[in-house]
Amino acid sequence: MSEDRFPRAQIEQRLRATEERFRIAQAAGGIGWFEWDLVTDAWEYSTHVAILFGFNPATPRPLFADWQPAIFIDDVPKLRSAVEVAGERGAYYVEFRVTHPDGSVHWIAGRGEITKNATGQARRVAGVYYEISERKALEAQFLALNEGLEARVADRARQLAATAAQLEETERRFHLLIDAVTEYAIFMLDTAGNVVSWNPGAERIKGYSSAEILGQHFSRFYTEDDRRKGLPRTALATAERTGKYEAEGWRCRKDGTTFMANVVINAIRHASGRLLGFAKITRDITEKKAAEEQLRQAQKMEAVGQLTGGVAHDFNNLLTVIMGNLENLDRILPPAPSTQRIIAAALRAASRAAMLTHRLLAFSRRQPLTPEVLSANKLVAGISELLRRTLGESILVETVLAGGLWPTLADGNQLENALINLAINARDAMPEGGKLTIETANTHLDEAYARMHDEVQPGQYVGIFVTDTGIGMTPETVAHAFEPFFTTKEIGQGTGLGLSQVYGFIKQSGGHVKIYSEVGLGTTVKLYLPRYRGTEQAVDEKLETHQLPRGRSELVLVVEDDPDVRDYTVEMVGDLGYSVLSAPDGASALRLLDSHREVSLLFTDVGLPGGMNGRQLAEQALRRQPQLKVLYTTGYARNAIVNQGRLDPAVEVVFKPFTYSDLATKIRHVLEG
Repeated sequence: MSEDRFPRAQIEQRLRATEERFRIAQAAGGIGWFEWDLVTDAWEYSTHVAILFGFNPATPRPLFADWQPAIFIDDVPKLRSAVEVAGERGAYYVEFRVTHPDGSVHWIAGRGEITKNATGQARRVAGVYYEISERKALEAQFLALNEGLEARVADRARQLAATAAQLEETERRFHLLIDAVTEYAIFMLDTAGNVVSWNPGAERIKGYSSAEILGQHFSRFYTEDDRRKGLPRTALATAERTGKYEAEGWRCRKDGTTFMANVVINAIRHASGRLLGFAKITRDITEKKAAEEQLRQAQKMEAVGQLTGGVAHDFNNLLTVIMGNLENLDRILPPAPSTQRIIAAALRAASRAAMLTHRLLAFSRRQPLTPEVLSANKLVAGISELLRRTLGESILVETVLAGGLWPTLADGNQLENALINLAINARDAMPEGGKLTIETANTHLDEAYARMHDEVQPGQYVGIFVTDTGIGMTPETVAHAFEPFFTTKEIGQGTGLGLSQVYGFIKQSGGHVKIYSEVGLGTTVKLYLPRYRGTEQAVDEKLETHQLPRGRSELVLVVEDDPDVRDYTVEMVGDLGYSVLSAPDGASALRLLDSHREVSLLFTDVGLPGGMNGRQLAEQALRRQPQLKVLYTTGYARNAIVNQGRLDPAVEVVFKPFTYSDLATKIRHVLEG
């Protein structure tokens, strides 16, 4: 039926028409067909294929090998590989370059399908070729443009990466710096005052870890009173308005304790001026403030000491005359009960006055010391029985003596007086009775303690701690306790010089004294004396003599600028059996020495007018008479014979106000060497 319906000629005509239309379409589209026998390498192709490869269409090229010279040598493996791969997939697509006889290069795309035999072996390739040179040129332009853009993008990316790395490194160093600062609390706040960063210094000072505090409002560091006053709000408002807020005040730690802080808050703003938050730096200045207060207190005590030392010096001269003349009256007047009572009462009053000046000199550190290597344990044990008898049965005296206690170098008499003064103060603080404990210990005052107490040198000390169970003292009382004439006792019950004397003696000995007290809980006074590291052994006891020797007509030269003291001294020395010369100053004394070579003893005041003190006078006198004996007298310590509060070696001195027996004993002791 089909043959009747479509005659053969008609079919062939329609086929030729279809082929022509296909050819026209190929030519119009720049597409050429080909067939390639993979076994025989036979090659069939359309006219347009030859044109694409740059060949003359009229010159037949029956084998594929005839076409290879036109193909870029680098692209031949790619073409064969595409066909081989297509043997597995059944189709392929490949792009390659050809060179025309005129030297021009053209890009060709090939698409083909593989026909396989019954065994699955690739037998034949059929497909099309078409030129893609224009597309490749556009792609190259795009690629070049893209590469330029990519290069610029890459360069910009490198710049951004470098900037980011630099910023990251800066931030890393900043955080390392902030984290390394432990003396300061450094943290950031947002605009509302909430904590957004927290350094180790903040954790150390304030006690909060970062996990506990981040996101919390910074007002929790203020005291309740400051929060009621709105101080946190005022601080941020000031920083926002002026750029910076700075103040000092009490701040709170996590454990509830407070510390004195120096606070700086800086506003952080964007380049546009918009507020971003705040940077806050807090420094604990509690120790600094305490040290400043200690320094002010020390300066005040030094000023008062200079004043009291001068007063005591002048007063000692007066007492020397008063006490000496009272003793003379007692010796020369006929015995009479009424006269003796009057003189005895006057002497007792003068002795009390002398004790007051003695305490003033101790406070002002103008009292020459005769230090010796001693054991605080032996000294405390030695006076404990005296204290038990003195304080009465209502007060239990207990001593706690440390084993292996270090020796110290101090004036034993003055240390005993200091402990007795403290014991009497303790007794007065326990009117209903109580317990007094004297404890010794080896102690070390470290750098941190020394920073809190300006006059303290860090090191090892022998500690003597006197503790009572009395009424205690308020902080205000403790602050003034060492000041001379300060007392909380009733009028007539105390001079206010007991603790002052203790303070002056310990300071002059290179030590430290500290009071710890609470109202109702008692008081502890801690004495610290430097540890002695020499080889000299501690003395166990002191020998005293009570003889009253007289002179053997030896010639004594008395040098004293105060006429009353000079007259009294001359009379007293003469009464003791010595021949006497006197002079008011060093120059006059030297002239007398030049004309009286027989002078055996130079008895001179340390402080003399005319530009020559007693030490300088003695030095010149000894150059004239090397065998001359020298005895000094003074109302208070002078640098001329005292070095750092201690008498120079081989210096003999009798302190004003001296008594008849003091002078008799001392002159004989010096003359006999």
